Amino acid sequence: MSAPESVLRRATTFVADLERAKRFYSGVFGLSVYAELTVAMERIPFFPVGPRPRGGSAKFVIMRGQDPLIGMIGLMEMRDPPLDPPNHVLRRLGYGSVALVLSTSDAEAAATAVPNFGGQMVMPLTEGRNLGDANGGFLPCKLFMAFDPDGTFLEVFEPE
Repeated sequence: MSAPESVLRRATTFVADLERAKRFYSGVFGLSVYAELTVAMERIPFFPVGPRPRGGSAKFVIMRGQDPLIGMIGLMEMRDPPLDPPNHVLRRLGYGSVALVLSTSDAEAAATAVPNFGGQMVMPLTEGRNLGDANGGFLPCKLFMAFDPDGTFLEVFEPE
């Protein structure tokens, strides 16, 4: 039996301040709001977040770039009650860490905007190579690495 064909449509990250996260992803990468809703947590009792028994609510926003269906990012802020502070070191990658890889049409503008919207640069804009062709080959690009305001690691590149 072979595995089904699948497409990753969205990755969701938990944020401390939803409005700040929206400003960051909109201001740095030009993403726009695709959907915004309030989630009643008791409706998803197996979602592994917050205290049990689960109640309260979360605000959830999906932001998208140019593709209408794939490559979206979800931003979720637990509101009632809020999440406890993380029990891991932010801005240091380890098991369970996530790296979001984004392609942009203007890496220089995005890199310049990162600190202006509360992010932190890790590696300055440089010439490099990144996976990019249909066969898994590397292509020349401009790239930088950063953390968003909540500590999510970002690898950002502009294909040349």
